[in-house]
Amino acid sequence: MNTSETIQAHHIARKAVIYIRQSTPHQVLSHQESLRLQYGLKQRALKLGWSKLDIEIIDVDLGLSGAHTHHRQGFKDMLSKVAL
Repeated sequence: MNTSETIQAHHIARKAVIYIRQSTPHQVLSHQESLRLQYGLKQRALKLGWSKLDIEIIDVDLGLSGAHTHHRQGFKDMLSKVAL
């Protein structure tokens, strides 16, 4: 059920894309709470009205620096999905 007045039907008609990233392999291992919170965004999207089938999690860039985009395939995928 939609719990936000700012989320409208035209928003729900599109996929929810959740991009998860941490900058270094050390952060991936030592900052588990950050990962838990990022993956928890799926539950937030469900509460806002998206179905499980319409939520995509992109997490292939875990442990990769955000200084450049050329090696971050997940970032490129996310941009292509939200720029439609």
